[in-house]
Amino acid sequence: MDLAEVRTKGPLARHLFPILAAAAIGLAIAVSSWFAVSMWEARLATASFTNDAGDYAAALQNGLDQYLNKLVAVRAFYDSSVTVDPDEFEVFTGRILQGLSGRMKLTWSPRVTRDERAKFEAKARVDGLEGYTIKTWAADGVMPPAAERDEYFPVRYATDLPKDAPAFGIDLASEPMRRETLERGRDGDCMATALNIVLRHFRHGDRHGFFVALPVYRQALPHESVEERRSNTLGILGGVFQTAPVFDAILQTAALPPSVDLYLYPVSAGPNAAPVYTRSTPLQAGPLKPKTRAEIEALPHWSGTLKAGDASWNLVVTPIGGGLTRFYRAWIVLVIVLLVFGTVLAYMWTLVRHALRLETVNRRVLELAQTDLLTSLANRRAFLKRLSAAFAASSRIAPPFAVLYLDIDDFKDVNDTLGHPMGDELLKQVVERLKEAVKDEDLVARFGGDEFAILQTDVTDPTMAGALAAKIGKLLATPFTIEGHQVRITSSIGIVLFTPDLAGPEAMMVQADLALYGAKDEGRNCYRFHSLDLDQQVHERVTIAEELRLALEDGDLELYYQPQVELATGRIIGVEALIRWNHKTRGLLAPACFIPIAERTGAVLPLGQWVIDEACRQLKLWHLEGIAPPTVAVNVSSVQFKGASELERDVEESLARAGVEAGELELELTESVLMEATQKHSETLQELQRLGVRIAIDDFGTGYSSLKYLTVYPVNRLKLAQELVFRVTVDYRNAAVVRAAIRLAHELGIEVIAEGVETEAQVRFLIAAGCEQAQGFYFSRPVTAARVAELLREGRIEPVSRRARPLTSTAA
Repeated sequence: MDLAEVRTKGPLARHLFPILAAAAIGLAIAVSSWFAVSMWEARLATASFTNDAGDYAAALQNGLDQYLNKLVAVRAFYDSSVTVDPDEFEVFTGRILQGLSGRMKLTWSPRVTRDERAKFEAKARVDGLEGYTIKTWAADGVMPPAAERDEYFPVRYATDLPKDAPAFGIDLASEPMRRETLERGRDGDCMATALNIVLRHFRHGDRHGFFVALPVYRQALPHESVEERRSNTLGILGGVFQTAPVFDAILQTAALPPSVDLYLYPVSAGPNAAPVYTRSTPLQAGPLKPKTRAEIEALPHWSGTLKAGDASWNLVVTPIGGGLTRFYRAWIVLVIVLLVFGTVLAYMWTLVRHALRLETVNRRVLELAQTDLLTSLANRRAFLKRLSAAFAASSRIAPPFAVLYLDIDDFKDVNDTLGHPMGDELLKQVVERLKEAVKDEDLVARFGGDEFAILQTDVTDPTMAGALAAKIGKLLATPFTIEGHQVRITSSIGIVLFTPDLAGPEAMMVQADLALYGAKDEGRNCYRFHSLDLDQQVHERVTIAEELRLALEDGDLELYYQPQVELATGRIIGVEALIRWNHKTRGLLAPACFIPIAERTGAVLPLGQWVIDEACRQLKLWHLEGIAPPTVAVNVSSVQFKGASELERDVEESLARAGVEAGELELELTESVLMEATQKHSETLQELQRLGVRIAIDDFGTGYSSLKYLTVYPVNRLKLAQELVFRVTVDYRNAAVVRAAIRLAHELGIEVIAEGVETEAQVRFLIAAGCEQAQGFYFSRPVTAARVAELLREGRIEPVSRRARPLTSTAA
């Protein structure tokens, strides 16, 4: 090599070194960036997969609990009934299992002793199950009569099965797995479950599923010990579930991304066991092939437990395709850095900024999803998540806790009178006082509107929860100052304490809601603990409310009418419309049997509208016959009066449809309604007066001493309460009150009518006291429209003589 070549290679080496150094630095940065982005993507993918898997597990458990709770509802039906016949079982379970026959069935298997067997079989055959006998279960389908034993548990009722189905009469105790399950449930007074069994008699042949047994004990008999439970068992409610259809149906209703595969195994399953249920996403290519537990758990996975009664499954969740979803930004970064180092730097900076922005947005979205926007409290979702964690902790012998569910009494009136912005400001101040009342470890959440929930931790004694509720009630009762306005409110609070036998967070919230209803029923501005009696009352309310809704649709309601007469002449001066329910199974029902429940459930609003429409329609028919009375009176419920936003418009439309005059309709309101009326309700009464409708005060003289409302509201007639009228001839104090009420009405120019008149002596007293109108059994009981038409044609009513002491009458 000569000198010229050395001189040429020297500058090349000097220029090459910075290039190589820059390349080395670029490569190091590229590799470092690739590694960092890969790790970030791995964490993001793992977090997303874990969140999705947890959501699937929660959806499956909640859905499964809903199925099992249907069995609990049927048990409650048995607990509240002396006997349950096949029709009652079919009607009750038919509503509960509507649309679920392909996934689950319910059976009733009473306990039958050796001595009761012959009589039991004969009774079943008489009830329509031809050839019914107690049989022994057999896998080959041949089911011979059961051998003599001390007791049997034969299938007596079953949902969605014809009467000639071979399932009827099968003794559950004759099949080992079912026998062991029902004995476990009976002896432990719990819901016992047998997993992965062969189910028969579904529409499409045998299926795999699980069997749940729930014991029912005889009413009023103890079942505290195992011996008492065995001797006092009434029978076994059995739930038969198809595993795949049940879980498929649950997943279809869950709004979750199809990003995972699900595998379900019994807890005791070994590593080579195949799953009893599999759900694969449509994104997975190729047909699904069964895999062993060991093969599944060798993949990235999440595992948890699903509980059904006293049994459990292991739920294994894997990402689709067996691997976590990954993006390949890191490889792109590596290639670009190797090509142009400067471009890589700019790209990396942009990528980092983009990743930070995504994480910030995701964190904000997560916060918003669990935060109430108005108050910045936890919302329902976040509260239930914390409540679930409290349940899990309590199962590990952590300190017990309580849930307080509260709302503000008559908060709607605040919005109506002061406006929604003021209502929102009030809610914010309520939140500050709630935070002042609780400990730092407690959680306060807003469920929406004026409803709040508090998770109180470390509640070792029920009085601690009661003390917190009392403290909150006192704090909220202190007046609020909002933009110069002083606002006074009260609150109703329902309390439920954690117990190990609670089914889960949702069940606890249901009980808290029931307790809140109890507090409101007690008059509000108080707190109440959940009790079993309250639970049963609400169940009864729900059933009657649903039946009442169907009665409105099916035309099972009817109006009876009680004449109102002029005492001096017996002339009919009006009639009062009184609703009756022609119940399909309980016969003719008076309003006292269903109106209170209708008021609590809101069903009284359409019911009240129907009464007004029907009364107007009947009045028009009487006009066409030329026998119409001067007025038809209709009772208006307090809920109907306060809850209907445009009562006057509804009344006007009813009058227009029937074509009758407004002055012929009289609306009866109780004293309590007028005493509690707000400015809005006062405007409603004034609108009704301008329309021409008559207003009467029902049950006048009971409950309140203030008579100011007589000077404030337009009133045409006072109806003296039957409690006062009934004793006017035997109690001088009642007589004095009635005379005073009649004189007061006359001085105010208001008509007076006495209710509940039953004797001639009462009539003589009322005439002497100056009362001119009356109604009651002495003249006529409430009768059908056809019978009233006959009385209207006669024009007057002769008094009814009675030899014995009359029954207490009622305007209902």
